[in-house]
Amino acid sequence: MLRTRIVLAIGALALATVGCSSNSSSAEGGVAATEQDFAISVASSSAPAGDVTFTITNNGPSTHEFLVVHSDEDPGSLTVDDNGVVPEDDLDVVDEQEEIAPGTAPSLTVSLEAGSYILMCNLPGHYQQGMHTGFTVT
Repeated sequence: MLRTRIVLAIGALALATVGCSSNSSSAEGGVAATEQDFAISVASSSAPAGDVTFTITNNGPSTHEFLVVHSDEDPGSLTVDDNGVVPEDDLDVVDEQEEIAPGTAPSLTVSLEAGSYILMCNLPGHYQQGMHTGFTVT
């Protein structure tokens, strides 16, 4: 009788442990990002492959945008044209959130494969002034 209770308790514990585990790409895939004039920072510089939700808080007085670019380039080494933007035709833009007004915090969920990414604002002059950071997906 005691042996049966122990086996049942171990089985229940195993089921509870499995029930508590989660797919890190969805449940733990949230990344807080902050934009301000003129920087982008993220709470974590990496995430597991899968769906990643960026919550983008604009703390600056200016409107910004948030591009997720798949790239092995150094985040600060992209070529800027005469208009002060990186030509997006030259980029592998995975997704973007446009028109992020000051004081707002929209979310952007992106399906990301393992690799290197650049998170950036590509409004005129913003990238040049430092609105970019690297991000790694494992």
